[in-house]
Amino acid sequence: MYKDYILRELEKMTVIMARLVGFKEQAKPDEFIKLADTMLQNEFDIKLDELLALSADDFELFLIKSNHKADKLDALAQLLYMYAEPFSPSPETLATLQKILLIFEWLEKKHHSSSFENINKRNTIYQFLQTNYE
Repeated sequence: MYKDYILRELEKMTVIMARLVGFKEQAKPDEFIKLADTMLQNEFDIKLDELLALSADDFELFLIKSNHKADKLDALAQLLYMYAEPFSPSPETLATLQKILLIFEWLEKKHHSSSFENINKRNTIYQFLQTNYE
């Protein structure tokens, strides 16, 4: 029964993420933000602008307090990555990328979880940061 619940939750998140990708590809930022807000509110009890406004320390506290499973944290990282793309040098992008890296680190240390996709995204972020901030 618990396994069925987890599978339903994963399916729900997959559908939402696919819709978010579609909005991003179709250059529909308002729809992207609206759906992201709905997902974040339902899954993490926070809106996108509130999440983006968190300092690095407050974001880490958010992760600690929320105590979500690896799949939800991974979905959060993917959502933030989609939001930040295409990367442009700005304080908002920098803060968003730092949050993504923190989630990837959290996934590895706390949940012992990693993926080639996340490693590739981390390398892309590091390359962007090195090019634009060093």
